[in-house]
Amino acid sequence: MSSVKEVAELANVSVATVSRVLNNHPSVKKEYRQRVMKAIEELNYKPNILAKNLRKQSSSTIAMVMTTIANPFYAGIVRGAQEAIRNSGYNMIIGTTEWQANTYENMLSTSQVDGIIILSSWANKKTIQSLNEQYPVVMCNEYYDDINITYVSIDNKKAGYDAACELLRRGHRNIVYAAGSKKSSSVNDRLKGYKEALSEAGIHYNEQLIIRPTQGHGEDGQMINRLNELVEQGITIDGILTHSDLMASYILKGIKENAIHVAKNISIISFDGTFLTEISNPGLTSIVQPAFELGFSAVNMLIQKIQNKEINKSGRLILDHQLITRET
Repeated sequence: MSSVKEVAELANVSVATVSRVLNNHPSVKKEYRQRVMKAIEELNYKPNILAKNLRKQSSSTIAMVMTTIANPFYAGIVRGAQEAIRNSGYNMIIGTTEWQANTYENMLSTSQVDGIIILSSWANKKTIQSLNEQYPVVMCNEYYDDINITYVSIDNKKAGYDAACELLRRGHRNIVYAAGSKKSSSVNDRLKGYKEALSEAGIHYNEQLIIRPTQGHGEDGQMINRLNELVEQGITIDGILTHSDLMASYILKGIKENAIHVAKNISIISFDGTFLTEISNPGLTSIVQPAFELGFSAVNMLIQKIQNKEINKSGRLILDHQLITRET
């Protein structure tokens, strides 16, 4: 591999001149610039971007990290993020938590990325707090209210309340919340809203009706087994609130195939509002999260942090959700 010194020798200029050409410095004479560019082409020289970034303390690159790329909700967020990044002067790396958390910390500490957007509770609170104290960090969709961290999300407590109220309005009383991880702030806030709706309706909260995946995020068939366990205990399930459209799709499939024995007039409400709600048969009633706007806002907020610009007084942005009624 060629070095900057070899480029300088071939172009018959100093190493400093090569460096100024690489950094597009206006003081370099046209003749020298042409000679350096010709030498770079002949030697197929590739600048050491990492070293350059370390000197600049900037990479003009941000990272967006999520647990999985399988959930179409995340795809909507990524689309919004890509639109925001388009003319920003920044690049974006998209990664999943199949990498270890310290991989992203290393990227920040070595200036490979200038900041990071965290889409889910993939790291524990202590890790996220440590990152937030040292680097520009924005949480998207998930959040920790007891950490002074910038985030964009919906009002998950209100969304959980609205979903439960809709099921109650339909006359359902044994409403299962097919939830996600206990670490998830959105899961916990939706549960608070669910409890509040039940309390207002005079219905006793039954912890048995809160089911969680034994592994992963429950966005596969394992929640069918959890529902059947409740049925076997003699519980008549007439309403289901699911943490994602993907989870609801698997449950709906189980009901249609008689793999789950629930009430005939059962209603299902899912969270996210992705294309799955429209192509499912029957169509899924859902709490629609503005995925595109979440991603778009997260990128803009992170760039503002990187550039030391004020976001707003709280550093937080709460977007509106919407209940869309379909056939379930």
